[in-house]
Amino acid sequence: MTTIEPFTRTDVAPKRGRRLAIVHGGSYFHLQTMKDPAVLAHQPDFLYLPDLAPGDLDSYDTVIVGDRLHSELVARNAAQFRSVAERGATLVALGESGAHTWLPGVAWEPRPTNFWWWLSNEDPLIRTRSQDHESWQYLTTKSVIWHHHGIFNTEADVVPLLVSEEPGSDGVPHDAGMMLYEDTVTTPGRIIATTLDPMYHHGSNFMPGATKFLYALLRWVDNT
Repeated sequence: MTTIEPFTRTDVAPKRGRRLAIVHGGSYFHLQTMKDPAVLAHQPDFLYLPDLAPGDLDSYDTVIVGDRLHSELVARNAAQFRSVAERGATLVALGESGAHTWLPGVAWEPRPTNFWWWLSNEDPLIRTRSQDHESWQYLTTKSVIWHHHGIFNTEADVVPLLVSEEPGSDGVPHDAGMMLYEDTVTTPGRIIATTLDPMYHHGSNFMPGATKFLYALLRWVDNT
């Protein structure tokens, strides 16, 4: 994996404009989420991925790339997504949209998805980290511990917020990878990436924790 050199931050501020954009794919769960008054309260612009044109994201302070988007359409717009953080704004990458293929220096490892661990009394191996980080003013344990689809790893000095704690070959638990992190070192802006897919579960009316996470995430990026 290529080593990412930390970006030296200066007084770079995002261009102030329209505040929030959410890129969606028009799937039923996206459309259902887009009707939610709690989401609409943040006054986002909803941008349909197949219609996204060069420059469409240039005026936004925060861009959320929705979960479970078409991989080819995401790849086609990867440079435009990265440019959000490269100009000093906030880019949020939700799960199951191949973020490891277009975010800088990120590797992905799949994990089996356990939807029903709380019924079988299994340990989901999900642990919170960096408890002094500002995100925990908005996130809660119940909003982030439900299930996941894999883990991210990077050599960059990002802030891990949610990890998979797994036993090593010696049986000692260790942090195997991240399910949620904040990166303020590889670009002038901020990248928040997660392997969680909250829009899918919220829009499908399945997994209350996903709804809590979606709402908390919006409050976090809206207030910081």
